[in-house]
Amino acid sequence: MSQIITMLISVAGALVVTAVLFVGADRTVDSALNRWPAFMASIGAVLGLVAGAVLQHNGWIPRGPAAGGPFSEGWLVIVIGGIIGAALGGAGGRALVPALDRRIRLEARLRPWVFVGPALLFVTGGLIIPGFRTLWLSLKNGTRGQEAGFTIEHYRDIFTNQNFFSVSGWSSFLTSRLFIVALAAAAVAGVAAWASASRIVGGPLRANLARRTMRVLGILAALLGTAALLGFIESVIREPNRSEIVDVLTVLVSSRTTLVVVAAVVVALLGAWFWAGLRSRDVEMDWGSPTSSMMLVLAIAMGIFGLLSTLRGAVWNNIWWVFTVAGLSTMLGLLLAILAERARGERVAKTLIFMPMAISMVGAAVIWDFMYEVQPTGAQTGLLNALLQGLGFEPRGFFINSSMIPWNNFWIMFIMVWIQSGFAMVILSAAIRAVPEDLTEAARVDGANEIQVFWRVVVPQIRPTIIVVVTTLMVIVTKVFDLVKATTNGANRTNVLANEMFDQLRDRNFTSSSAFAVVLLALVLPVMIYNIRRLQSELR
Repeated sequence: MSQIITMLISVAGALVVTAVLFVGADRTVDSALNRWPAFMASIGAVLGLVAGAVLQHNGWIPRGPAAGGPFSEGWLVIVIGGIIGAALGGAGGRALVPALDRRIRLEARLRPWVFVGPALLFVTGGLIIPGFRTLWLSLKNGTRGQEAGFTIEHYRDIFTNQNFFSVSGWSSFLTSRLFIVALAAAAVAGVAAWASASRIVGGPLRANLARRTMRVLGILAALLGTAALLGFIESVIREPNRSEIVDVLTVLVSSRTTLVVVAAVVVALLGAWFWAGLRSRDVEMDWGSPTSSMMLVLAIAMGIFGLLSTLRGAVWNNIWWVFTVAGLSTMLGLLLAILAERARGERVAKTLIFMPMAISMVGAAVIWDFMYEVQPTGAQTGLLNALLQGLGFEPRGFFINSSMIPWNNFWIMFIMVWIQSGFAMVILSAAIRAVPEDLTEAARVDGANEIQVFWRVVVPQIRPTIIVVVTTLMVIVTKVFDLVKATTNGANRTNVLANEMFDQLRDRNFTSSSAFAVVLLALVLPVMIYNIRRLQSELR
């Protein structure tokens, strides 16, 4: 209780001090017009306090009990500096008063800094200076950065250590089942884009062929989707490597025959497209249709996941976290936003979904640790393993057993998805409500169904909000640390950069820890630059 009271007093004190400084700065700028000596005295006092702090910190003047008088206490040096500065500033202000027009221009220039200055000071002291300090320390020799000379050995260790960064075996990506699925999805996306355009601008025969093509693709997608869903359920119930449905799908998808057929279809489609272009014939492609867009997104996602599944190390784990959590949280948040809009208990549903945002990362890890908990023998106390045991299946350690690799990463990622989906839902729900009803009603009058209205009208209107949600989640997920530390501590190929940075810092290897921090910053920086450039383009 005493710690809570102390924290509240500290927060209240900080707020009071901030308010006093802000009001004082505002009044000081006001005095530049009518009370020039007081303005100069205030400026002199600030400069005197800074000079006194510098003198006190560096010990450039005698101080301490042996000095006696006002120099017996170090803080008195700072106070004396402020008093002397105020006196000199006030005297100078009385001796020389600028013209009124110059004071007006000065007041106009200083006024914005009353509001922007504290933020810039905070960013400089809390981000820029520590950032350069970290970069400088990461280039120093030794573990504490006290040895002479500079080196890039710490970065070389990161990108040559197999535990942190490895590209060995990347060529297997070209024969992996995810790559084959990506090729197949890209081919379906191209066919769907052609079929959608044909039904809009094509003739009767072409439109009829397009409808039949989409019907066949729909049947195949329904069959494969049902099989994949059943295989996923069987994989969850059983060990991931003991699913018979997944084994059949794996043989079907991973065979060289399938790879050759899919590659041939993709090459044929590309060849037909280029041939039509060479003959100056336009091939109408509707990439904005729901089917073509979703299949194209699926192709890109499967390609990325397939590549990341063949790469090992903490750096690639971080990138895997970013794509998986940011993508799933945004899609799930968008789905929940759509469903919640049509639910009776909308407020209750949104509140329950958003509640995990109020839980700390460590708290969420502890909650799900109990959900995933496994007992070697006897009755299971973890909810998921208790359900599996009740259904007659063997319990398992979801992220502590090496047999769960790489699924163990996904079970930790799911905790983050559970937390961040509420955030995405709230933001996207507000954006959907802001879409003008005139646009959606006009689309319905023109004959569009609900899926087309959402995909072609609502989604383009909320695209900037989706980008904001995705980029925000990417920055948050890149720095993930708490969940990994509280669940596996990086064991069984679940390590991430922030966890390794903490381990190096705990071992007092400051230079190596700084190098990991710089790599994290390098991963976040492109997203931050993109957000800044997009914001600047919107303000023009």
